[in-house]
Amino acid sequence: MSIKYDVIIVGGGHNALICANVLAKKNKKVLICEARETCGGLLTNDLTNFTPSFSNKVKSEIDNISVDHSSVSTIALSETGHHLKLTGNIYEDKKTLEQLAPEDVDRYFKLQKKLSLFSKTLGSFMHSSPPRILHKSFSDYFKLFKLGLNVRLMGRNSFNEFARMIGLNIADELEDNFKNTLLQGLISHDAITGSNLGPRSPGSLINLLFRMANHDNSLFGGIQQVKGGVNAVMKSLEENVIKRGVEIKTSSSVKRCIIENDQVKGIELDDGTSIHANTVISSADPKSTYLCLLGAEHLDTDFKRRIKHYRAKGRVSKLQLVLSKIPQFTNLESKDLSQRLVISPSIDYIEENFNYSKFENLSPEPILELSVPSVEDELLCHNGNHIMNVQIQYAPFNVKGGWENKKAECINNVLTTLEKYAPEIRSCILEQEFISPNDIEKNFNVSGGHWHHGEIQIDQLFMLRPIPGAAQYKTPVSGLYMCGAGTHPGGGMTGIPGKNAAHEVLKNI
Repeated sequence: MSIKYDVIIVGGGHNALICANVLAKKNKKVLICEARETCGGLLTNDLTNFTPSFSNKVKSEIDNISVDHSSVSTIALSETGHHLKLTGNIYEDKKTLEQLAPEDVDRYFKLQKKLSLFSKTLGSFMHSSPPRILHKSFSDYFKLFKLGLNVRLMGRNSFNEFARMIGLNIADELEDNFKNTLLQGLISHDAITGSNLGPRSPGSLINLLFRMANHDNSLFGGIQQVKGGVNAVMKSLEENVIKRGVEIKTSSSVKRCIIENDQVKGIELDDGTSIHANTVISSADPKSTYLCLLGAEHLDTDFKRRIKHYRAKGRVSKLQLVLSKIPQFTNLESKDLSQRLVISPSIDYIEENFNYSKFENLSPEPILELSVPSVEDELLCHNGNHIMNVQIQYAPFNVKGGWENKKAECINNVLTTLEKYAPEIRSCILEQEFISPNDIEKNFNVSGGHWHHGEIQIDQLFMLRPIPGAAQYKTPVSGLYMCGAGTHPGGGMTGIPGKNAAHEVLKNI
């Protein structure tokens, strides 16, 4: 006799595990089906070097999982050796800026205060399902009223400034107010990371606000290094859900959802096994969910058109280096290498990289974010050797010539750039692994290889994410929901989409 589940969750990423935890706490019988051998999704490869810590609202849902965090500083590297280190601590950062960017000290903290207020306002809207557009219900009217009230409570001057800036690019704001190009480049880097935007692209500012909302509403605070890496978080989450009775089936790829009379009835695995449940939640990206799991035949023409035009082409690659020894970086101490190191020396440097990317080409001097976490964490060593994680911005999904032919060129460009700061880097390398956006699509079943499951831009956020009419974790088919990074409020290791989706499901089962 087949087991009947209350809920089946497709995929085993962190949002799926948090969603399962919330449902299991309400005594729902939950099954997670993960295509890979282990849970964790993209995070099993530590695609992102650092993470925000889960918010208190998410922690309360997962019983404060037992992982050790430590705060991480951000260091903007300079070829001159005059590196800029910011921590999010007002006193430490003031001392640093007084030495390296004295003309920008007051303006920096003024900008920090202003953007912090804006990000906090946007963040207040993240922990619940967004309102439905043009839907006449008290719940939706109340959510819209609450959002409007939070915006108005900023005060008249702040509200006017928010309205002025929300669609602007980050470059104009920085070039009008800052002199130090290294500081401009560092802030611009955080405004474009993970996106298909340049610093002069409209909307790059909101990408920065979204990031800040997930990092304690701070420009460079709230960034965490997890002892044992992100895999330690995933292990703790997995142990939590198993304790609550959630069943996890790994190496179980889902072929399709079983639909009868516009109602989901379960799933079918690739091996032909059918598993029944009246509620299915997909943690896959929107295109995979709608066009593969559900099938275009269950969607109307307008819905299909919107999903096909949903922008989700990745622009970030990852290079992991196994090192025989820790390379010496000019004017950096060994302990600094476990921090967040950024090579993005100016706005023009970023914009030039973006121009290469627009035409699907590789930049000879890429934008890099790197760290050597194993300097401080022996759990992250590889056979006793150190690991360097390098994140490469603007690595086009459809690179000209194809990634199989371009990987060596990209790796060489990265190492040539690193040599300007760590001249002996090549002689330290024992092994290397490169992950392109196409590898992410192929190995992790993420359409377009986008680590946020879609662009974080104003027309793909809040009640518009992923598309209008499907922004409340629901799909057009009764009983089928979504809980991944392609839903509100978006990507990053926050767990908010999983938590929100679970509460939406609990309203209806």
